[in-house]
Formats: sequence, C-alpha cells, structure tokens
Amino acid sequence: MLKFIHNIAATSFLLFVTLPINSSSEESVRSYEIRLDQKGWGNGSPKDIEAVLNSACDSIHKHFTPLKEKEPMRVMRDKSGPITLFKRNLRGEIIIKLNTGDRFWCQYAYQMAHEFCHVLCRFKNGSRRNLWFEETLCEMASMFALKSMAETWKTNPPYANWKSYSSAIEDYLSDIESKNKLPAGVNIEDYYKKNAKILAEDAVNRIINGKVAAALLVAFETNPEHWASIHYINEGKAKEDIPFEEYLKNWLDESPKKHHIFIHSIAKRLGISL
Repeated sequence: MLKFIHNIAATSFLLFVTLPINSSSEESVRSYEIRLDQKGWGNGSPKDIEAVLNSACDSIHKHFTPLKEKEPMRVMRDKSGPITLFKRNLRGEIIIKLNTGDRFWCQYAYQMAHEFCHVLCRFKNGSRRNLWFEETLCEMASMFALKSMAETWKTNPPYANWKSYSSAIEDYLSDIESKNKLPAGVNIEDYYKKNAKILAEDAVNRIINGKVAAALLVAFETNPEHWASIHYINEGKAKEDIPFEEYLKNWLDESPKKHHIFIHSIAKRLGISL
C-alpha cells in the first residue's frame, strides 16, 4: 500500500529454526537491495528475515529484465505498516514498513511481495481514482510470490532445513485463495462491474481487491514474462483523474509492444475493449 496502512489478515503463521544459509544464484543479478533495520523484529533473526524477504522479491523479480537502477529499500518494522512511502529518506532509500515480527515468515513474504510490487510499478502520487488496480496487482503479487516460494523451497529454500516448510506455505496460500474465491456463478467481468464504483472511491478494499487479484493470478502465472509490463502502469496520464478505461489504454500506450496482447487480455477479462 502507498502512504496508508494495509489491513492484511494473518491467517496462519510459520515458526522455523534455521541452519546455514544456501547461496543464492539470484543475489548476483538483483537490481534491488533490501536494507533491513536490525532491531524491532522480536525473536526473528535479521539474517533469516532478510533471506525470506529476498525469496519473496526474487519470486517476482526474476521475471523482469534487470532494472538499470539498483533500488535501495529500507525495510523496518512499524505498526503503521505494511506501507510504502512516497517520500524517500535522506539516503535516497525507498521506505517500506512491515507490520509483522518474530518468525512469521509467510506474513513477511506476503507483505513484502505486495510492497515490492509497488516499487516495480514505479509508484507515484496523484489521483486515487484508479489506484485500486495497482493495489489489486500488488495483492496478486503476494499470492504469486507465495505460490512460487512453495514450489522453490521444495528443492532450494534459503536454508537447507527449510525444505519441509514448503507445504506450510501452500497451506497459508490455500487459506488466502479460499477467502478470495468469487461468489458462485459470478465471473470476474460481472464482479468488477458490480464493484467499479466502490473501487474508484476506496482503493484499498481488501475484500474486493483480493477477489479480483485471485481471478487475475492465472494470467500472470501463465505468462510471467509480462510481469515487466507493470513498470509502465504509472507512466503518462496514469495519475490523472481519468476513467478506468482510459487508464488501461494509457498503460497499453506506455508499454512496449511485446506486452500489448497481454494488456488487451487483462482488459478483456474485466469487460473492457481497448
């Protein structure tokens, strides 16, 4: 979430004991940097927390062409989070606050993936009329990251003795997905149209965001190479007070042609023709 609190429910938690960390092939190609505050996490080890946060971010970032900039993210614990602030600190770091602690790794991953998606969207201040869509993509990013981690940790977790916890991540995700199923007999187009006015007025309606996110998840799972399209979602006229259809058209116009068919398909799922 941007400049305001995410009300992400903690449905289940994981307590892990760690052994020596595995080396990560992702580390050498990361175009972002997590700078974790060393205090305030309860009985969670900062080294372990950083490993979980990187695992969540890597799950999404690996589908991007490396960014030119090495975005530094200052991650701290704060009850006002989870939140990403528009204003950077004096060191030029993006400030991300997480509202979790101890060894609740799934909660760390869920919140961090959401906030990292805002970073990848190149978040900007402006009209909140269409912010719901970015918030929905970020909710979807959390689900995507957890699903990816559940699979990756079966063979290559941050620590060798964390392999067995892939099933716990699956259980955590399953609970999230069950809560975000569309009502029986309702498709995503009808659900969006019914709730479009609410979303335009309340960008962070977690119940509606979650259901739209769950419905869009399969598109990004099937075509992960189009994750990079979200880089362009805040370009051009995106932060002006424009209708949602024009907002999506702006996303299309600002994006490279290789993403156009994908963006058309997302719009079509919501009943919008570009």
